[in-house]
Amino acid sequence: MPVLVIVLAFLAAPFAGPAAEIFAGPSDDALIAGAEVYNESCAACHQAGGAGVPGQFPPLAGNPSVDDTEYMETVIKNGLSGEIEVNGQTYNGVMPASSAMSDDDVASVIAYVQSGFATPQAEVPEVVLDSSGGSRSPLTIALYVMFGLAAVLGATVFRSRIVAVNGPREVSWSDAWMKTGVIVVGLILVTTMVPVWAWESGTLQDLSSVTRDLITIGVWTVGLTGSLFLLWYFHRKNRV
Repeated sequence: MPVLVIVLAFLAAPFAGPAAEIFAGPSDDALIAGAEVYNESCAACHQAGGAGVPGQFPPLAGNPSVDDTEYMETVIKNGLSGEIEVNGQTYNGVMPASSAMSDDDVASVIAYVQSGFATPQAEVPEVVLDSSGGSRSPLTIALYVMFGLAAVLGATVFRSRIVAVNGPREVSWSDAWMKTGVIVVGLILVTTMVPVWAWESGTLQDLSSVTRDLITIGVWTVGLTGSLFLLWYFHRKNRV
């Protein structure tokens, strides 16, 4: 007996998949597609949810005729005219044929109507952001490297110029390093913080990535150029 059960199960296995698909009903994708077709081609007359318009367009919800798939296909492809009675009310109108509708669209909209206008939620792809709240392009990473190099260059070059204003013996190391720190912080602000703020600004989010990169580079260039000019000017006036 156990051997017979195993043999029967083995023989029935190829038919299990198709049978399951038949009894499972239409897929979510088919219902979503059917809802789109219905909203585009049918809802103007039959209304959302198949409610219809009393005296003008018959309802589809609660209409026993919609359970007849062959009848539905015929009406959709060939149209319908003349008197019909739905739920005790008579309608006399003309439904145009939808001969241009593909077989897949016809099947999906019938499935949608026969399911009671049930629309499953379409899956939304999960978007994973990095810890900074967004992705970083290679150009953005290159900008950060440039910002760091600019800060190091400013700290290296202008420290000696600050000390050399009145001679190294006349300027204390604490004073020199304090002024150097101010200059470096200023360089970091105008070459790093301001461009990053410009990149992440909400006013630039609607622009393309290339345009945002160009604007950010422009802000960085203006900040660095302005900082160098101010350092040159203050050094010339013996302010630093």
